[in-house]
Amino acid sequence: MKYDFIVFGGTGQQGKICSRDLLESGYSVMIAGRNKNAVKKLLKNKKTGFTHINLSDNEEIINAITNSGAEVVVNCAELVFNVPIMRACLKTKKSLTDLGGLQYVTKEQFKLNKDFKNSNILCLTGCGSTPGLLNVVVKHAIENFDKINTIELGFAWDSNIKKFVIPYSMHSIFDEFTQHPVTYHNGKFLKEDRIVCKGTKDFKEVGKQTVYCIVHSEVYSFAKYFRKYGLKNVHYMAGFPEHSAKVIQLLLDLGFSLDKEIEVDGVKFRIVDFTDKVLGRLNIPKGYRETENLWAEINGTKNGKTKKMKVDCIIKTVKGWEDAGSNIDTGRTISIMSQMIKNDLIKEKGVFAPEAVIPHKLFIKELGKREMYVYLDNKRIN
Repeated sequence: MKYDFIVFGGTGQQGKICSRDLLESGYSVMIAGRNKNAVKKLLKNKKTGFTHINLSDNEEIINAITNSGAEVVVNCAELVFNVPIMRACLKTKKSLTDLGGLQYVTKEQFKLNKDFKNSNILCLTGCGSTPGLLNVVVKHAIENFDKINTIELGFAWDSNIKKFVIPYSMHSIFDEFTQHPVTYHNGKFLKEDRIVCKGTKDFKEVGKQTVYCIVHSEVYSFAKYFRKYGLKNVHYMAGFPEHSAKVIQLLLDLGFSLDKEIEVDGVKFRIVDFTDKVLGRLNIPKGYRETENLWAEINGTKNGKTKKMKVDCIIKTVKGWEDAGSNIDTGRTISIMSQMIKNDLIKEKGVFAPEAVIPHKLFIKELGKREMYVYLDNKRIN
């Protein structure tokens, strides 16, 4: 059977969310992952297939793409596999989407722009919630400006039950909590101190929360695409509720984030993989619900006058998607963008971040269909 999409990392949380959204949109999906049991429900759909994949083996990636017959590759795996999967797509001449990465990974991905353009295919990198959804909404908001001076953006979230539930990829969280954030300040990229670079804001639907600058790819892509508006400053800031931040910090303090191999009683394993397995066994409390705000504050000018605009994207736990929490904004967003590639709604070839090529009005409309609501200065637009 020839599939519309192949989803790498398809048995992880975001891969499952994305695959389900693609299937519910009427497409066929080859799920590529390590744990077939994790997608038993999805495999009941006759338009779904499964292939076991070792993403450390480049030939396996190439063979999986070829054998699936998929028109579009969707990468929901960890960011360390972004470049290898891109190279496999160059070999197979297939366009792809991925969930993005930190700035140093994003820079490596953009180095392949010429290769993708020459191969007449597209790599759309950073297609989750943020980077991804928020990038496109900011691009939409920027149409209300003549010039842009500063963009602050990020996320904040909370839950009704104050128990720790994995917010998103722990690999990404550990990186974000430990690496020095890079900001774009007065037209230059600077490494900052995460603890110093913080503030408290009052977020729509979430309330007051302390946010910290973290390393994130939007700083790089906004500086790349919005410099023509005169952009001078970009700060990316993350907010976690206190009950979640405390557990993350405890895991860091105890060394559970270490990416190294150890041996216990003759058994070798990587600490971070062990952490993933243990945390993956945590049950979501009954009645648990989340609210997330993907936000941005834009300062610039319009018709020679100072102008400010506030952007809020509100995502709540959706009925029927309770096990995903507010993470639907990641897996379902990459699904929307992947569908746009398949349906030839994006003509550009090469390597791009979403804000450069996604048809933003249509995209925002699709968000509304999935109960992800966008507000400009508190006015809902979808």
